[in-house]
Amino acid sequence: MDDMHVPEGKLKGKYKRIGAKVGRVVIIMQAISIVVVMLVCIFMYNSLVTKMQTDRCTNGTNMLAYELEKLSEGDDPNQLLDELKNRMGCEFTIFEGDTRAYTTVTQDGQRVVGTQLSSDLNKIVLQQGDTYVGESEIQGASFLCSYVPTKGDDGKINGLIFAGISREEAKQEVVLVIALSILVSAVVIGICIMFLTGYMKKRVSHPLGKITSAAGRLEQGDLGLADNEDIRIDISSNDEIGTLAQMFEDTFGRLRSYIGEISDVLEAMAGGNMTQGATQDYLGDFQSIKKSLDKIQSALNHTMGQISTSAEQVSSGAEQVSSSSQALAQGATEQASSIEEISATMAEISQNAKQTAEAAEKAGEYVNEAGSHLGVSIGFVDELNVAMKNISDSSKKIGTIIATIEDIAFQINILALNAAVEAARAGSAGKGFAVVADEVGNLASKSDKAAKATKELIESSIIAVTEGGNIVNKVTEALDQTSQSAGHVTDQMSIVVDAVENQTSALSQVTDGIDQISSVVQTNSATSEQCAAASEELSSQASLLKNLMRSFKLKNIR
Repeated sequence: MDDMHVPEGKLKGKYKRIGAKVGRVVIIMQAISIVVVMLVCIFMYNSLVTKMQTDRCTNGTNMLAYELEKLSEGDDPNQLLDELKNRMGCEFTIFEGDTRAYTTVTQDGQRVVGTQLSSDLNKIVLQQGDTYVGESEIQGASFLCSYVPTKGDDGKINGLIFAGISREEAKQEVVLVIALSILVSAVVIGICIMFLTGYMKKRVSHPLGKITSAAGRLEQGDLGLADNEDIRIDISSNDEIGTLAQMFEDTFGRLRSYIGEISDVLEAMAGGNMTQGATQDYLGDFQSIKKSLDKIQSALNHTMGQISTSAEQVSSGAEQVSSSSQALAQGATEQASSIEEISATMAEISQNAKQTAEAAEKAGEYVNEAGSHLGVSIGFVDELNVAMKNISDSSKKIGTIIATIEDIAFQINILALNAAVEAARAGSAGKGFAVVADEVGNLASKSDKAAKATKELIESSIIAVTEGGNIVNKVTEALDQTSQSAGHVTDQMSIVVDAVENQTSALSQVTDGIDQISSVVQTNSATSEQCAAASEELSSQASLLKNLMRSFKLKNIR
């Protein structure tokens, strides 16, 4: 399974391994990392190296000041400066006042001495006595430098010392450091890519190739049953790929087991053995296959059992038909004498049918008349129901008016009370008004009582009218049902009349049929003999069918 099997028609374009895709992604990511590292290095090293070089200049001036304290009168200052330059990689200068007296800076092979300090630095270092650390231009070249003032025995500033590094040299150092950093990073990243590519190929691409090959066989329906091959996916991994490989192996084994058992059951059924069934526990949707197979087997068992039972019944029935055919021939003779009696009876039945038809027509007329009367009654009841509804509506309106009267009486009663209070305040001058207020209050009370009594009567009337309406509705429903029943009776009477007329017509046909029956009876006698011979042939075929059914092995289904 080292070569991946890719199903035809399943993929468009060139097939690519996932390991190769991951490798390309890793390479792209590493290239991006190199660019990012380069930019970070340029930024960081430029700043860092600049600070380091500035610190080196500061250390240079400190070292020069220290060495000058130890310098004897006979020692050459230029020799001291050259030694410090070789040791620290900086240019050094000793100023006497603002004039360069000793220096390692050369031009055309000669030390640059006797030149003056710039006015800006003169002001900062000599006049103000401050240390200057930063950039400065010397002989047209830019330097990172450190200027420190020097003092004589009297404590006054008598000159300064200088330590500096050319910016061009500083840039070269930065470029060199960055180049080395990028080279080291590229080598490390290249090694990582090689290692990761090999790892991806071993742990991802090859295992997935084996799984894809197995999936291709599964897609083609190759489970190894034909060659009795146990399909294995040789992957030893404790990650998702190993789990996937194990699941594929389990799937192959389960499908082989299921299909093998189903094939055995179908072969047994083809050989007539209906007792062998599926015994495994089928998982998931495979349960429906087992259920369907069990249903097919059960249905075939049931059908074969019915065929076997039917064969026995046919055999038994054939014997009965044979004996019945003989009895039929004997009965045909007896039928001939009975037919003459039937003919006389039919004439009497025909006369009775005519009388029945006339009576049915009269009954239909009576029922139609009763139905028309019921229709009129239903109309009157409907009008009564409408009138009672109108009475109920009017009573409700009267009740509303009475409620208004009650409100008015209540307001009048309050006004009477207010008038009585005002009359009491007026004293003797309001006595006559108090009498009138009492009378008005009495009238308001009587009106309120009368209104309440009337309201109770109206409510009783509404209840009575409602009950009457319900009764009228029930009467209407009863009359409707009676009218419908009358209509049904009329329809049935019409059917009876038609049936009697049809019977009268049919009786004449029956008479003709009886004559035909007489000739048929003669034919039946000959046919009975033929049936006896056919029943013997049927009996032999039933025996043959029973013998065929014995070759099937069926379950006992109850």
